[in-house]
Amino acid sequence: MKNERGGILFRLLCLILLGGGAWFLYTQWWPQNNLRRFDGRLESAVDRELFRLGVTDRDVVGQLRKEHSQWGIAWVETQRTLQVRNDRRLHEIISGLTNVSERLGCTVENTTVESGVELSIKRYLWVMQRFTLVTSQEPVKFARTPVVAFVIDDVAYETVSMDHFASLGVPLTFAILPREKHSKQLSLKATSMHFPVMLHLPMEPLDLVHNDPGPSGLYLKMTDQQLHKQFDKDVASVPDIVGINNHMGSAFTENKEKMTLVMQWVKERGVYFLDSRTTGKSVVCKVAKTVGVPCLANETFLDNQDDVSAIEKQLDLVMNLAVKSGRTIAIGHYRRKHLVEALANRLPAFKVRGIEIVALPTLYHQ
Repeated sequence: MKNERGGILFRLLCLILLGGGAWFLYTQWWPQNNLRRFDGRLESAVDRELFRLGVTDRDVVGQLRKEHSQWGIAWVETQRTLQVRNDRRLHEIISGLTNVSERLGCTVENTTVESGVELSIKRYLWVMQRFTLVTSQEPVKFARTPVVAFVIDDVAYETVSMDHFASLGVPLTFAILPREKHSKQLSLKATSMHFPVMLHLPMEPLDLVHNDPGPSGLYLKMTDQQLHKQFDKDVASVPDIVGINNHMGSAFTENKEKMTLVMQWVKERGVYFLDSRTTGKSVVCKVAKTVGVPCLANETFLDNQDDVSAIEKQLDLVMNLAVKSGRTIAIGHYRRKHLVEALANRLPAFKVRGIEIVALPTLYHQ
């Protein structure tokens, strides 16, 4: 009887171990799941390396994301065309991209093409990033369509809303508040879903009594050392960021001295900055240019009024801005009740008017 009971327990243990092993292989090794998690991580690392190499908006003359499917495995390939002015620069870019890719376990292939060099970064059998490095001295002409980047601010507190935004099927960029309970989890989730992640950095507003940035905020009364320590803690709490934008901050972003300090630390991190434009007196992009940090500015808040028709009117304004100026950035908020619905209603109009929706990093490379 004891032997029979022991045999049953042994078989049960074997089944548990086999099931656990199968689950581990599927979630951690199976290429489709591995590629989903890996793609965002690779793109973030590549973007940081391009920034370190001094690749600017003028150098990037084309960018495209292509979805592929093979053997039941789906992945996204990012294709970029860079204008390279001389052989020394070509070598630097190839070497830098090769090193950062190989550190992440990728293989890199170089191919000479008519226009220059094609660099393919592969994970297993699949090309994840493809660069065409154009060595011609003639500027490459690239036809541009109107583009819009949507940034979703105040990401924190819960993880379900991210799925609702993902269901829209368009590129979005998530700005995550630091040092909240789900900050790291939300960053990893967004990255695994191919959404770029930013740090939504709390800063002191003009009306501090009614608008509290919280314990992770940067305040004007802080010393330089206190600010630096706070900044480092905030950055460390949100992994894989490609950029930073301000949460509140109408007082802080008007202060040239304090913003110069922050921009120096941003530059050290090798990421860009987005001015949320919470004040018309912001010095953010002016300071960023002086320090050498890529900086763009928000032009539209979508949901100051959390109502479907009001948000749709803001989206119509965004479309007009995109057509007029060629590109624009708009900010919505993670916890608004009606933002996803309004976006779903108006997204077809963007397509009809020939306006492309892109992830925010695309604008920094254009």
